[in-house]
Amino acid sequence: MRTTLPSKFLKSTAIGAALSISCLTPQYSYANESDGITAPKPITVAVTKVKDRSGAPWWRPSFEEALKEILSTELSSAGHFIVLERDEEALEDIQKEQTMSWGWWPFGGEKGNKLNQAQYIIRASLSDYAEVSDEGGQQSVGFGGFAVGGGKSTKEFYVSFDLKVINTKTGTIAYSRSIEGKAKNVTKSNAFSGNVRGFSFGESKQKSTRTPTKKAVRDAMIETASYLDCVLYLKDECIAEFKAKDAKRKSNSSLDMF
Repeated sequence: MRTTLPSKFLKSTAIGAALSISCLTPQYSYANESDGITAPKPITVAVTKVKDRSGAPWWRPSFEEALKEILSTELSSAGHFIVLERDEEALEDIQKEQTMSWGWWPFGGEKGNKLNQAQYIIRASLSDYAEVSDEGGQQSVGFGGFAVGGGKSTKEFYVSFDLKVINTKTGTIAYSRSIEGKAKNVTKSNAFSGNVRGFSFGESKQKSTRTPTKKAVRDAMIETASYLDCVLYLKDECIAEFKAKDAKRKSNSSLDMF
């Protein structure tokens, strides 16, 4: 004998099954509540110490950690990155803390390693630097035993960093770029002198607007963070802007050779 189930029973059973499946399936939402647009997940990165490959005379060993901290801070403040600590001392402290939290575990594996894995390793190194001076010459005007003069000298600082972004899954270089930083020192001088009946007198003043080398270095680190935010997270019209900057840099480099 064939039994036909009521349509109301079939409908309620189908709804129940659908609800059960939806409960078992993980639901992920990264929507921006303000405009309803889904935002990408933050990118997990690890920043290594910044090395000197140029032999710059002003470089100090402490700069390696200091520049790493600047770059890490800039990336964190962008709000699009999870920056992992990969300093040897910090890693040792983290592992000790984790050991105390779960006890001794001799087999490693998931229980023995709770550290997050970086998607990308950020590696930067100083590849070039230059200092260019322009004295500009002195100018003076004299009349009736009196003279007024002045001059300006300029010193420009230039640094270039090689940046490599390494994909940890494949071990390949996902992105690479040369990042530049520039700074300028301007010194202005004014002088006044005179001679009246054999009595000479004069006065000179010098004013300097200082922007030391470290400003050029810091500007390069900030530009590096902006580039990483662009190619790893934003991936919008900023890519074209950075391509235009790179084309201009290469053009200027070619002209400097002649």
